[in-house]
Amino acid sequence: MSDIRPLPHVLNIKPYVPGGKLAGAKGRVAMLASNENPFGPSPKAIDAMREAAGSVHVYPDPGYGALREAIAAATGIADPNRIAVSSGSDEIIHLLTQCYAGPGDEILQTEHAFSMYAVSAMSHGATCISVPETDLTAGANAILGGVSERTKILFLANPNNPTGTMMSVEALTALQDALPPHVLFVIDGAYAEYVSPEYEAAIRDLVDRRSNTVMMRTFSKIHGLAAARLGWAYLPQGVSEVFQRIRGPFNVNGLAVAAGIASIGDTDFLTKSREHNTLWRGKLIEALDAMGLPTPQSHANFVIPDFGSAERAAAANEWLKARDILVRAVGGYGLPTRLRISVGSAEDNEAVLAALKDFTASH
Repeated sequence: MSDIRPLPHVLNIKPYVPGGKLAGAKGRVAMLASNENPFGPSPKAIDAMREAAGSVHVYPDPGYGALREAIAAATGIADPNRIAVSSGSDEIIHLLTQCYAGPGDEILQTEHAFSMYAVSAMSHGATCISVPETDLTAGANAILGGVSERTKILFLANPNNPTGTMMSVEALTALQDALPPHVLFVIDGAYAEYVSPEYEAAIRDLVDRRSNTVMMRTFSKIHGLAAARLGWAYLPQGVSEVFQRIRGPFNVNGLAVAAGIASIGDTDFLTKSREHNTLWRGKLIEALDAMGLPTPQSHANFVIPDFGSAERAAAANEWLKARDILVRAVGGYGLPTRLRISVGSAEDNEAVLAALKDFTASH
């Protein structure tokens, strides 16, 4: 019998449950569970990965200079040296937590926050504190009420996953000004591209306003590169220097680097993806509301209709699975009466609406 024992706080973590696949599907599955881009990645990104495949025996540039410069050029960041790239934005969450929080410290999030914040806090021995949301939306007063001397990081996804709601730039600015200087303010902009270019610029500028603010971004959503595992962050100079001390060498693979450089420069593809999402997000919300499934305004690439009870939401989920449509149950996020439905292709969006119309007529 082994005497090897994990640290106690690790055993308290519930493993992350991804959107998954649909077992036993009879045909093509409408994959609306994981907020993926229905167009896939930019064709330019695919071509770049094919070209890079011939060089996978060579380590990538350890400083990722070309990728950081491409990100800076596309986003208006003046200093590429303050950009960190990562194997998905999850790695940034974990590394920032490793840098700044440990046993006895607290990490702050809101009630229905992305689950990896809590996982990261617990994996480093810190305590995760959740504060209430109002109408599924984060609020500055509730957040500030949860801050203590032990608070080291505030993680705030804006727009939030899985609710799709967001705080205004004015509210973020007021929150930033009110936070005590010992709290690292991390704005998770995984879905920022679905809001507007003006919003993307605004959260970039927040990093330059205060030396305690970080902006995280990802290539997994609008860029359609979820399997490549590529994320990035814009950091204050001091935080950047600390972050680079523990970032693993060659933490991003060469194929992801090539795809990221090509994708972030393909503005036509990104515009097409944003416009499709805006159009169909509105159509989904309108149609679901008309079915008697109240659906809050979303600023991301998904919607979360309310089925009125956990039992009815579970029944709807099974109804959709039987019709080869996969959506996401969000009971684990404290939302058992809702389902999260990604904005998919026109065909998939029409299919899920038709299936739910039949469901509501019979349930």
